[in-house]
Amino acid sequence: MRVNIWSPLPPSASGIADYVAESLPALARHLDLCVVAEAPEAGAPSLRERFPFVTPAAAPEADLDLYHLGNSPPHAWVYRAACARPGVAVLHDWSLHHLVLRETVERGEVGAYLREMRRAHGATGTFVGRQVARALGGDLLPSLFPLNDRVLEGSLAVVGLTEHVRSRAAHRLPGRPVLHLRHHLFLPLDPPPSREDARRALGLPQGALVVTAPGLATASKRLDLAVRAAARLRAAHPSLRLVVAGEADPSLPLSAWVREARLGEGFVLTGRLSLEDFERHLCAADVVLSLRFPTHGEISGALVRGLGVGRPAVVTAGTPAAEEFPEGIVAPIDPGPREEEELVAVLGRLLEDAGLREDMGRLARAHVRDHHGLDQTAGRLAAFLEEVAARREPLRAGILADRAAEGGLLGFLMEEVLWGARDLGLSRVPLGLEELLGELAGIHSRVRE
Repeated sequence: MRVNIWSPLPPSASGIADYVAESLPALARHLDLCVVAEAPEAGAPSLRERFPFVTPAAAPEADLDLYHLGNSPPHAWVYRAACARPGVAVLHDWSLHHLVLRETVERGEVGAYLREMRRAHGATGTFVGRQVARALGGDLLPSLFPLNDRVLEGSLAVVGLTEHVRSRAAHRLPGRPVLHLRHHLFLPLDPPPSREDARRALGLPQGALVVTAPGLATASKRLDLAVRAAARLRAAHPSLRLVVAGEADPSLPLSAWVREARLGEGFVLTGRLSLEDFERHLCAADVVLSLRFPTHGEISGALVRGLGVGRPAVVTAGTPAAEEFPEGIVAPIDPGPREEEELVAVLGRLLEDAGLREDMGRLARAHVRDHHGLDQTAGRLAAFLEEVAARREPLRAGILADRAAEGGLLGFLMEEVLWGARDLGLSRVPLGLEELLGELAGIHSRVRE
């Protein structure tokens, strides 16, 4: 079966680019792949040698188009293609709010953003959208009002990397194929190095207690709390190091937080890492810190790697990272008013008890290796795509029946009826809107002429 893969790829800074690059060889054992890239000539040579690369305009006819979508600017061109050309959407985030915001408000098209908010959330969406468009929404409001409707409605099927995404997509798209595909485990060094070997290679002290926060440091990763918690815990554990294994968002005042907490040499920021050194930092850790709030429904590949090398992890309660794994594998922290106190208590307990850390790490490693293997997840995705391809024509016909070109009267009427039907709980009813509304739109057009 021929499948076009639409996604940013290395050297793009998107974590999804790495995810797709890791999965291509395993998926190619099941499918005939063509990679659609915004700039094919910039793709990693190792991938270009193995797979055909084409521009979006040159994407060939295929049995299916597979769109990898995330809530960040590198996915804008994939988002536009997924809305225009029905295929299978892989949602790495449930909400694409920041992506839509970037494609509308930040381009001066506030009206387009407000239409998307009304389309998804009715009158409340319009009100909230006005606050967000004025930069009054902070980080929380966009996370509470997901934007993904245009992609969902235009997709033959949806793949979610968490049960959080799968369940919501299934509720929104009754009758369409939806798959929960666990985030795969990929380790460039396998078997992983020991803690001692990893620390030796990285220059970290062998006797230290190391808490590692992996990946790009952003505001949602709660590193202000992590810095204060580490500073407080150093009174009982003077050797403690908080390591941020990756780059930091330039707007994040990490240095100021470290100075205010007087963490000093207890803090390490590595900068961008190779995948091999990134894995070494996970192996060097005693505890992996993977807090995230607010969340947009994502799961961290760095967390999966950390669990896969057998390290206990601390995550944010109520997020997919806490709900995706069996009890006892991760330690959840409530993101409420006592988040810092809870973090100090849980980290302190783990740092004091090497046996507990080893027990959690052993359970984590066994679970992830059993359920998140790359070959296993690639096989599941390929089988799902075969099922979708067998139903492609009726699925496509169902999408087109309730779809009209943007900007015209018919499109406007259809969108108004669609959000109203969802608001009334009628999303499961086939509406056949083009037939119902087409005559009305045509009569109106003739009267205006």
